[in-house]
Amino acid sequence: MSFGTNNTTAVALLLPVHIPGLRLLIAFTCIILYIFGYTGCLLSIITFSSRKLRHHSTGFLFLIMAFVDIFNLFASLQYFLDVIYQINVFAISIHWCRFFTIINYELYFGFSWIFVFISVDRWIKVEWPTKSQTLCTRQKFIYLCLFTLFLSLIQNIIYAFLCFNDDCGQKNLACEIFIHAVYITMYMTVPIAIILISISRTCLITINLKKRIRTSTSSSSQQQPQQQAIVDTTTSLKLESIVRCHSTTVTSRLSSSFVSSLSSSTTTTNNNHHHHHHPTQSQFLNTNNRLAYYRRRRSRIDAQMVILISINVAPFILVHIITEIAYLFEKYSIVVSQSTVARLIIILIYLSWYLISATRFYTNCLLSRIYREEFQNRLYMLRHGCKSRPRNSDRLSSRRYSSRYFLGSLVNGGESTTMNVKSIGMN
Repeated sequence: MSFGTNNTTAVALLLPVHIPGLRLLIAFTCIILYIFGYTGCLLSIITFSSRKLRHHSTGFLFLIMAFVDIFNLFASLQYFLDVIYQINVFAISIHWCRFFTIINYELYFGFSWIFVFISVDRWIKVEWPTKSQTLCTRQKFIYLCLFTLFLSLIQNIIYAFLCFNDDCGQKNLACEIFIHAVYITMYMTVPIAIILISISRTCLITINLKKRIRTSTSSSSQQQPQQQAIVDTTTSLKLESIVRCHSTTVTSRLSSSFVSSLSSSTTTTNNNHHHHHHPTQSQFLNTNNRLAYYRRRRSRIDAQMVILISINVAPFILVHIITEIAYLFEKYSIVVSQSTVARLIIILIYLSWYLISATRFYTNCLLSRIYREEFQNRLYMLRHGCKSRPRNSDRLSSRRYSSRYFLGSLVNGGESTTMNVKSIGMN
């Protein structure tokens, strides 16, 4: 008994030493979160508010996520007020308790399911690129986000008005079991499962695509001498027939039928613009090279998008599990309820949830090349008007607006964040 009494006295003496330091640490953490977090969210909004990105479903979802991050950081003020000024926003009145409960759960729901929509959107674009042009549109994702948030709002309102007593506590055990079951299922387990399935499937398809491109590139390099000999023979025969016929009409028909064996859409456009132009050996070889180039380029874009989604999803899953464990300790642990130090440590763990929103922009720019390029291009456009930032790939701009480039984008399937297919279609 004497040992237990001394131990209790020692803990009581240590509490005044640790509590001010922990409060100062939490206050400093909140200030850093607000300064860097709001700045990063505004820069994310600037990046994804460009006309090219916000009209694509993936860019639009990342733009929505930036606004969710802003509201999420604003919700973290409850811990700042609780630690620094000892103001518990849930204890002000039952009305404020219900209001903050609904807002918190809505933010948790939006935070989780926007990640689900981003992952599924990328999965559809990689596995079904032709169907994605009708399935993954901005308008459909707007309706989907509004519908799911509305259902979540109804569920949270029912819970807040039926399960809370006047002291902002659970009325009975059934309400407590209900909210835990809903949160663990719809806010944690189901979103994480869908995200993992989508990312794993996207990674598998991207890896297989890279293997096929590598195999086709090696086989095409081996068959290139044979193809060159065939092209030389066919071209020479064609030129002889052109000399014998002395007819522009016959020549154009022969050119159309010959080139259509390689690319019908390429021939049609070339015949419309150049009636007297005849394909040469280099044009046939360049067509295959360009198609292979666009396939490789599409594969690199898909790989970069997988990296961009993964660096957002991995911290989300990890922090989700850690904060849920901390919540269970706070709710049911006697040690946490009796110790101020333990409660402050729990608050520090909760702040890791808001750390994701505060650091999202910086981790994306640091680890994702495609995100970094879009941000630099957006800054350049804001600084120099509507003129895009010149890139190394812009050297092929004259060929990009040809029918070959449009064919290459169609073969690769779907949209990409760097291909301006809309402007090509207008050409």
